[in-house]
Amino acid sequence: MLTVTQYQRGLAHYYGCYKGKIDGKAGPATKAAVKKFQKLRGLVQDGKYGPKTNAELVAVVKLIQAIVGVKQDGKCGPTTVAAIKAKQKAWGLVQDGICGPKFWGRYNGNGAATASGGSSAHFRKSEFKCKCGGRYCNGYPAGNTNAKLLNILEKIRAHYGRPVNIRSGQRCNRHNAQVGGNKNSSHKKGKAADIYIKGVCDTAAGRKQVVQLAYKYGAKYSYANTRQMGTSVHINV
Repeated sequence: MLTVTQYQRGLAHYYGCYKGKIDGKAGPATKAAVKKFQKLRGLVQDGKYGPKTNAELVAVVKLIQAIVGVKQDGKCGPTTVAAIKAKQKAWGLVQDGICGPKFWGRYNGNGAATASGGSSAHFRKSEFKCKCGGRYCNGYPAGNTNAKLLNILEKIRAHYGRPVNIRSGQRCNRHNAQVGGNKNSSHKKGKAADIYIKGVCDTAAGRKQVVQLAYKYGAKYSYANTRQMGTSVHINV
């Protein structure tokens, strides 16, 4: 378990969750920072720095350390901060040592600008293939998956710094009917996807946050937390 000083530093350099003095005291500002981090990572937002929050922060810091090329010990010390700033400089970003949206967007290749031909930087065309298994269609009844949808998914991926699993992409008429989809479903038009993000979509709060992000990034409709959706989040444009 990280000490208060150690997790204050980690929180300070991840989206600037903690903005106070690194004093090793778990006061109101530190608790608020923990809650902000928990919200960003889809955890229960109780402000308590327990085992789950600790494991999540250590994992995040290790990922950052891997990106910037230093020892992966999960502790955001001076060497890690210096390496973050060096990476920001190399990427043409503000060198503040904070791994925020621009840092993660750059790490993920700014995929939102590359969506074309039914694929993007981190999503292959085949990930959206109809799951009828070729029984009723060629897999792509709508042709290429909509570029705007891909852009939204790239931004969500950049926000979390985690892979986004496509559980349902395009659907032909017969497969859509088999799974109980609406007859006018956007899945049939290549404009919808049901997604899952490990460590985020495992809680109702995490799924709700993904829905909010989808709307923020331009989704026409998004929902989750129904019996039919399970741990998936629906997004369409």
